[in-house]
Amino acid sequence: MQIGESDTDVAGHQETEDSGSHRIKKEEILSFRCVNRILTEDGLEAEFNLMRSALTRAPTAADFNRVGMGSGSHLLKLTTPRATLDQSVLRFPRAGSNEPAIFAPSVNAPDIPFAKIVYRPLEILGQTPKSLLDHIRAPDDLSASVFGAFASVFGNECLDALRDAVLGDGQKIVRLPDTGEFPTIFLPRPGGGDIQATPVSPVEAFMGFKNMSSAWFLKQEKDAPPVPRGRWTKQSISAKPQNISGAIGGPRQRFLATMPSVMCDYQASIMRYARGGSFPAWRDEDVESAILHYAGRLDMDYTNSDIRAGTDWYADQMILGALDFIEEVRKDARELLEREDKAEKALPLPPQPSALLLRRKWKKDDYQKAMKALTSGHFRDRERAALERLEA
Repeated sequence: MQIGESDTDVAGHQETEDSGSHRIKKEEILSFRCVNRILTEDGLEAEFNLMRSALTRAPTAADFNRVGMGSGSHLLKLTTPRATLDQSVLRFPRAGSNEPAIFAPSVNAPDIPFAKIVYRPLEILGQTPKSLLDHIRAPDDLSASVFGAFASVFGNECLDALRDAVLGDGQKIVRLPDTGEFPTIFLPRPGGGDIQATPVSPVEAFMGFKNMSSAWFLKQEKDAPPVPRGRWTKQSISAKPQNISGAIGGPRQRFLATMPSVMCDYQASIMRYARGGSFPAWRDEDVESAILHYAGRLDMDYTNSDIRAGTDWYADQMILGALDFIEEVRKDARELLEREDKAEKALPLPPQPSALLLRRKWKKDDYQKAMKALTSGHFRDRERAALERLEA
């Protein structure tokens, strides 16, 4: 591939020519993203020459040193644009991973074209796209060819300056801007006192979150599958985002996540029962006192027809109340299954009224009284009669 002369179109876009007289705009070869130019290993030098021809001047070692020193995993300018250029970049490894953290540049606007040379993924046939910066940080079998091609075009001094800046310790942050835009957390020291910590987010989270959430902003096409929606907002982070990083464009995206409302005990018990769990407890505070009153009537030394009729009435009311509760639970459980398109699923059998009445928290002595009353011959007879009437 032979490189032709540079030219500028009427819109002010610088253009270059390749050997096929194909006019290429500057943004087609200088980019932070893949540009769909498939290369061979032998064509790397020609591609770097093409990038060089798109620049207004030849870069120096100092230019690439600034790009390298301005590259990091965390950019303080994402929090405040008032962070100075020499105090705005941090480098931290990825937690729990041997792969290097994603870097982004934070440099002055005139240095962005040089940063695009360093950060543009080189799409070599049959290989995963990797930028010059990627090859420096994680060399592979092709790295020597990439370094040689770059040095042939820009010189060994530029390659060494970039390599030293990228692989070095980077900037030492010793001060923050005098603003209240940074959150502050005080952590206790083991020996007393505290540490003032300022959490910052990795640039990977900013860019990855935008890529992940982009589907939520797509336009809904007619007859197409529904587009996922959510409570998302877009917030401008800067009138000139290139002042933060040329690799970051567009507004910041935020979302509101709300926890699902906590189920009340009854709703949770209905869900468990519908999925094959135990039957919900009848949590009516008056039931316990009614059972104990009924137990007291059974233990009375004296009885007559009025007392016996009253005792029958107490037993019947408790049984009818239990049966009503059982029917209410089964109705709610069936409605839940219908909402989940599982209406054909069979519900577990409900308990007998006596078992439901007994299933509650009792004091030790009261439990014995309730157990005796609800398993008595009198209650069993009234329960059997009520169930027979229900089935008739």
